[in-house]
Amino acid sequence: MEVVHSDLDKSPLPFLHLIENIKRTPRTGWMRFIENPESVGDHMYRLSLFPLFAPDGVDKERCEFLALCHDMAEAVAGDIPTFAGVTKEHKFKLEDFGIRYIQSLLNPVNPSLGLKIRTAWLEYEEGKTAESRFIRDMDKFECMVQAHEYEQRTFGEKDLKEFQGLSSKISSSEGKEWLKLLQQERQAHFSKRQRRLPVIFFIGAPGTGKKTQCSLLCQKYGFQHISLEKVIREKSKDQTYPHAQFVKDCLEEKVDVPRELKISLLERKINEGIREGKQWSLVQGFPECIQDLLEFEEKVQKTNHTLLLNCSAEGMFQRAERPGSEAGDKLDIENSIQVFQMCNAEVENYLKAAKGFFKEINGDGSAEEVHDRVTQAVEEFVKSRYLQDPGQRKALP
Repeated sequence: MEVVHSDLDKSPLPFLHLIENIKRTPRTGWMRFIENPESVGDHMYRLSLFPLFAPDGVDKERCEFLALCHDMAEAVAGDIPTFAGVTKEHKFKLEDFGIRYIQSLLNPVNPSLGLKIRTAWLEYEEGKTAESRFIRDMDKFECMVQAHEYEQRTFGEKDLKEFQGLSSKISSSEGKEWLKLLQQERQAHFSKRQRRLPVIFFIGAPGTGKKTQCSLLCQKYGFQHISLEKVIREKSKDQTYPHAQFVKDCLEEKVDVPRELKISLLERKINEGIREGKQWSLVQGFPECIQDLLEFEEKVQKTNHTLLLNCSAEGMFQRAERPGSEAGDKLDIENSIQVFQMCNAEVENYLKAAKGFFKEINGDGSAEEVHDRVTQAVEEFVKSRYLQDPGQRKALP
């Protein structure tokens, strides 16, 4: 008797709906350490990019297809971790039936595709071809990369070194070369977490006097004054900087420089100051949003001293009337205050939770009056850091 298939059966929809499970299935190996870890689909997507860097003599397109298919059975079988106590043979059986179900779903619409997926999955499992060996290597390496990224995301508080044990299973020359770089990056990350960068973020709405106060502090104490906007412009003209042209294009087209690039430039500038003997760096106008702050904490340093310079609208109006002021008219000032408050609210709430690291300064009054308040706050920051780390220099000039 002939099998009857509905129009829906003859479409890709049943297969596509099933694959949605991969997007929702967490990689269970991370769940012992990480809340809301990556999904199987997340892993598969990045793994499918590795073939772009496959060595000569390896079929890149075949590698891409193997990467797409290697965990497809988990849409049915789920992600079975090694600690679950399931034997390799039984795990293979469960996943094999998952692939067979996928093949069955595809038979009415494209039987050859179902067979190709099953063949690719078996090729990966057997690991006998150059392509399957490369993807199996990269599967392990991608996991190690993700482990390091989770270490960064948890501010170095979670040491996921057990996943670095996968290094012994990487055999390709490319994998070993990238592994060496990853290990160096990971070592540098944990080294950074063992020290504190002497940095103070100086934030406030445009026209509150941040630049003036930073300049006065640097003159008085010999601090390094960092304007991230200035650093970015300088790098756009630096022919030795690999991303100079890209940064220049961003500035010309008024497109934000990617956050990751900004954080990298900022960290580099802070470290330049340390090498030059600067006790502290004052970073003007950073962070601009909560995403900036979280990225800096993840990649560079968690919990940073921050000064918020607040100025009333009336105070800013008076400042705008002074000769040479670039604060703009009354409407400009009101708009700038409103925009800053909207963008800064989440940042401010987040920073206030770290007691002793955040201070709000009244920016009304003369530059000298404001400077006295700012100086007191900075000296309290410096003192608190000395108490936390007596090895640091205490006295300010």
